[in-house]
Amino acid sequence: MTLRSLSVDAAIVGGGISGLWLANLLDRRGLSVVVCEPNGVGGTQTVASQGIVHGGVKYGASPLASALKGMPDRWRACLEGTGEVDLTGVGVLAEKIDFHVGDETVEVDEFVLDIPSVVRRLARPIAHRVVASAVFPDSLVADGTHIERFELDPCTIHARTYLLAAGAGNEALARQAGFPGKAVEHRPLRQTIARLRRSAGVYAHWMASPTEAGPTLTVTSHDSLLSVGGRVADAGARRDEAAQIAVVKDLLRQAFPDIDVENAAFETFVADRAEPASDAIGNLPDAYVARRGNCLLCLPVKLSLAPRLGDLVTAELGDLAPGEDGWRGDSDDRVVYAPSPYTRSPC
Repeated sequence: MTLRSLSVDAAIVGGGISGLWLANLLDRRGLSVVVCEPNGVGGTQTVASQGIVHGGVKYGASPLASALKGMPDRWRACLEGTGEVDLTGVGVLAEKIDFHVGDETVEVDEFVLDIPSVVRRLARPIAHRVVASAVFPDSLVADGTHIERFELDPCTIHARTYLLAAGAGNEALARQAGFPGKAVEHRPLRQTIARLRRSAGVYAHWMASPTEAGPTLTVTSHDSLLSVGGRVADAGARRDEAAQIAVVKDLLRQAFPDIDVENAAFETFVADRAEPASDAIGNLPDAYVARRGNCLLCLPVKLSLAPRLGDLVTAELGDLAPGEDGWRGDSDDRVVYAPSPYTRSPC
């Protein structure tokens, strides 16, 4: 069987927030793109996200806090249709987040997005450019520092530039592409879901003590479901599910005594976050883009930093103009969406 051959300006690996955001940016510039995503648009890290557009407050005076400071305004512009990508119609679950430290509560300039609607909105303009195929390390055919093509099951892809935006999948791909050292590391988290009898309407960070390094709990509501992250999720990666649920229940009783945790159904899942190699996430100064030849390694660090990732990639591409006869996409623009762990249904 003869495989079809696609020629594009940019081949993007990964259909989570990074790949979708970059595909929208480049498509709006008139560049031809293809997005390779085998497991459903929305990826794995993105659909597991609580949807918080951080402003940096939870990271104190760290470098990451500085990078996040301007992100709420960037995202609001996109929600209003005046930003770099069009997010009009995306659901906002909460306009502000409460930060509880001891007996004090302050309202911080962060908000919570309905992630399934973000994924659907970003997928809409580029749905015809999604190829439901995995890019494995041996799919990369390279000559020295230059990637010549992707050899995939349904097609061969030739691109002027290749963008690795596959989250945890970036590690093996970056190694195959020749990026030096351990450019990507994994930070597993055990997120907790509490299914309540009715919605609690809680969107908050809570610190058990003012001396904590960051929020003990970060809680968001999704109808009658609570998503629990924060430092307890980092520590939970070292616990089994039963132990994690017991710890989370106790902390919720302390932090939010009005929530009926006794009659809630609890479950957990492990989210494998991929980040640039660093001793601590707070020490990361920005979204991350590295170049080797015609390949860019792309990691947003936090969902909130997707606009900064776009800035960095745009700077690397410079004045790249659309090539001639680039692939225009498939006429069938139906895409498969990744299931959300919060709704148990596709985005």
